[in-house]
Amino acid sequence: MTLVQSGRLRLDDRVVDHLPGFRFGGASHASKVTIRHLLAQTTGLPEPAGFEVTDCFRSGCPSPAERIGALDDVKPLGPPGMRYAYTSANYLVLAAVVEAVTKRPFGDYLRQAVLGPAGMDGAVTDAVSARRRNLPPGHQLLWGIPSAVADGIDDHGASYGYLGGDLGDLAAFASLQLRRGKTVDGGTVLTSDSVRLMREEGRLQPAGTGTGYGLGWRIGGGLEAPLDTAVWHTGATPGYSAMLFLLPQRNIALVLQQNIYGLLHDGAVMEVGFGAVRLLTGGRPPAAQPSASTYYATVWGGQCPGAGDDPGGRALGPAPAPPGRDRRTSPARLRDGGMVRARRVARCGDGVARGVDDPAAGEDVGTRRLPRALRRGDRRRRHRRPPDHARPACRRALALTTSWRRRRRADLGFLEGRREQRGP
Repeated sequence: MTLVQSGRLRLDDRVVDHLPGFRFGGASHASKVTIRHLLAQTTGLPEPAGFEVTDCFRSGCPSPAERIGALDDVKPLGPPGMRYAYTSANYLVLAAVVEAVTKRPFGDYLRQAVLGPAGMDGAVTDAVSARRRNLPPGHQLLWGIPSAVADGIDDHGASYGYLGGDLGDLAAFASLQLRRGKTVDGGTVLTSDSVRLMREEGRLQPAGTGTGYGLGWRIGGGLEAPLDTAVWHTGATPGYSAMLFLLPQRNIALVLQQNIYGLLHDGAVMEVGFGAVRLLTGGRPPAAQPSASTYYATVWGGQCPGAGDDPGGRALGPAPAPPGRDRRTSPARLRDGGMVRARRVARCGDGVARGVDDPAAGEDVGTRRLPRALRRGDRRRRHRRPPDHARPACRRALALTTSWRRRRRADLGFLEGRREQRGP
């Protein structure tokens, strides 16, 4: 949007005018895709397309422009503007467009145009900045125990997910948004027109059906009141997740980070943030605790007794620990196993963000301690062999939680295992 403001790019520019090698869906389809379609997630790219071009962790990964050829043979969901589907591939293509226009790496331009002015001096955009910030390892649950298994960063992934920082960095970004694009000293990162456009819900053609998505933000997104007017986004990479909620009418925001994430415990991880923001707005969190029944059902070969879903899909409660598991390390007690931090952000009279620990995220929103077995480095307990009846199921779970490290090495070294998060 900063390039649009400066006139170097227009929302209705065709992507092929900046990236002649863009051939998604064939030359005819690709020639109709615009910058606006990419931002609004309405190019026709299906969600799995992201797996083809994202999560490259090896050295010497290709640039965004060098990856888009993998989209040539992807079948579109429909003509541009007619179908909504969130996929990281859209924002990887945007990174290639930015690099073509600026002649600079996307991360470098992002720091100069947005992160620096916003006060996000410690932001992580690549592996080098992650090492400089001593980024802690990400965690995934292995048989119920949070284990440090995620250690990769896509050096060209800042546009679609590998952009991070500490709570101070995220709070600075939230404050910039509450000030509608203005910096603390009165400078402008985003104009009021840009802020308005980004927070307008997209409409599909020809019926005008709302998508729940703006230009980079979820708008309400199907959440119940009082969050139906929230501007928000969530996201995750293997081992990490983050959530940011803007409540412009109340002039407050909430940011939350967790260094634990895996597809099998997606709902439990994300519900921590949704519950926190409900409390912040005076609502009540769900009566049921975040459920890890999906995780248990996969790992232990079937749904655990006492855990399940009601006909409406709502988790009935935390699953009991499987035989032989200590309750303290059960993924149903997710917040005791990972590292969860949350902060409420409010704009003060001088326009400076004020951050306070928010009890909405739990009784103690500081850094959680890992299970005793991990703190003491007890390898026998940490890696103990599962029961005989569970081994086939455990192998299936590993295929979903760790084998993404080994897959897709043949084509550009891409690794599967990342998905953008939706609301409940």
